[in-house]
Amino acid sequence: MPMNRERDVGFNIPGTLSKCHPCRVIMRHRRVGFAPSRIDRGGVSHVIAGTQGELLILDSKGNPRGGVSTPFPAPTIDGLVLKDRWIGIWLDREFRQARMAALPIDEIWGDGVTREELRLSIGSPEGYVVPSNSIWHRVLDSEPMKMGAFEDNIVFATLSGIYMIDSEANEIWRSPIPRWPAISKISQYDNLISINEFSGGLAVWSQAGGVSVLDPSNGVEIYNRVLEFGDKVCSVIYSKEAGWLVILHGGTVAVMDKIEGGHSIHKTKGPVMDSEFVDGRWAWTGWRHDGDLAEGKVRSRRRRNIGVALLGGMVLSNDGTWSDWASLTRT
Repeated sequence: MPMNRERDVGFNIPGTLSKCHPCRVIMRHRRVGFAPSRIDRGGVSHVIAGTQGELLILDSKGNPRGGVSTPFPAPTIDGLVLKDRWIGIWLDREFRQARMAALPIDEIWGDGVTREELRLSIGSPEGYVVPSNSIWHRVLDSEPMKMGAFEDNIVFATLSGIYMIDSEANEIWRSPIPRWPAISKISQYDNLISINEFSGGLAVWSQAGGVSVLDPSNGVEIYNRVLEFGDKVCSVIYSKEAGWLVILHGGTVAVMDKIEGGHSIHKTKGPVMDSEFVDGRWAWTGWRHDGDLAEGKVRSRRRRNIGVALLGGMVLSNDGTWSDWASLTRT
């Protein structure tokens, strides 16, 4: 992309450092060429993110569009597809560098600087380096934790606070990190792990089970509670049809109809990595198994590798291969 399209939005944060079910025509024997960490699902395009900062765009049928690129030499901690762009956050803890940028989803992405060039740029008079192909970008001065969306806006959390910006990176509001008195003793070790849009507002979840509901119009907290799951929360997924699926660290999931209601915990065959609600059930993939939950019953089937992400009835594994999702054996 021409450099004159890329711009710095000049937004600084003080402090210390989507669902689609495409046809099952994914290239079954094609490897993505890197170790994937997740898939950022969109309406008509998706993005596979790798453990070392690799990115690969997929079309609506799950086929690669363009090649693998590394716009910035660090892993992305989160990303989302929002209309005509993908927004991602990169974090390099060794170099204490964090970036946020929007990349055009309909264009082919190229590689950015190398890791050595990033190291040499730190403190240099030439200034900081940014992700290549950017529509807009920013340097984050506070360590990022999680990102989500509300309607057409982006919501992200750093150690300094929670921010809502529009698709052009104009700030709408900022809010402090939620506090939960019941878990205040471990607050310095507790991270925000999920930001979900739902009918009641914007839900922000923490690893220790804290959940805060924010008014999406201004970021003001309107509800706050702590749920006792007996384990660390890894991620939270919301479905309009089914409510909440809370993925826990030690090989269990919890389901809730309402955020203010009770929950039930279900044992799985191992840690769950990704899940979607489809065809009246929660379906997931994870550590050497696929599984689902319907009418309070869990089914699972072993797999040889680790399922990282789901897309259109297929599983992307940690070795970069695609395979069918299946859940056949009652547990």
